[in-house]
Amino acid sequence: MQTWRLIIDQDGPGDENMARDESLLRAADLRTKVPTLRLYGWRSPAISVGYIQNPSKVLPFGLPVVRRITGGRAVIHDMELTYSITAPTGREPFAEGINGAYSAISVCIINALKDIGVDAAFSRGHRSGKGAEKDACFHSPSRYEVLVNGKKLVGSSQRRLKNAFLQHGSIIFGVNRALHERIFGEGIVERMSWIGAHSGVAREAFRDILVKRFAEGFMADFKEAALDDDEENLKDELLKAKYLTEEWNHNCVRRYKDPLALKER
Repeated sequence: MQTWRLIIDQDGPGDENMARDESLLRAADLRTKVPTLRLYGWRSPAISVGYIQNPSKVLPFGLPVVRRITGGRAVIHDMELTYSITAPTGREPFAEGINGAYSAISVCIINALKDIGVDAAFSRGHRSGKGAEKDACFHSPSRYEVLVNGKKLVGSSQRRLKNAFLQHGSIIFGVNRALHERIFGEGIVERMSWIGAHSGVAREAFRDILVKRFAEGFMADFKEAALDDDEENLKDELLKAKYLTEEWNHNCVRRYKDPLALKER
């Protein structure tokens, strides 16, 4: 068994959520830390965009927009449970690189979904699309993402540094059809799945099932805790320098000069 830290946070705003995830990644990269599973939600609907994504197409709709440090495409965060895993690179159960981490994490999520009667499975390939929908994470699945009846239910993205990686993702419980179609166009909801369409399980109950499945899959002994003082201070720095700024969230990331630059792997 390996000791893990479990952080269960209240629903928060997008800027705070992303700053917390980045602070965990940076702290794990700088010094030896136990792996961390963080589970949280979003206080009100918001959009996150991928690290190099141009946010111009989602800015006009009036929702808060925050840029992730992970890749991928735009996500509307609303009725969901978000997971975040930060862990050392090159160690079990994540010793097999990017795809190995995606696979190990998705297996646990799939098993948790099956526990509530949702017949989930891996995506084995990648689809690309045309038109406005292609800017949406849930337009098409990538390899090892979680599908139900061929439709994407979990969208995940990753960032790897020299000594640690972050993977976070949205497990969808419900969909506001009007909101999704207003931003991403008609037909986007038909490509998505969500837990509420298959099960009446409450988010908190599923969260507990998910923790159990992560514990089994990772041979993890979870100890519930919070960000430590260094991580809280770093989170506050990141909010001020990045996540509360238009320069980071709304502009082309290539023009952003990061005062707290990450050291890539």
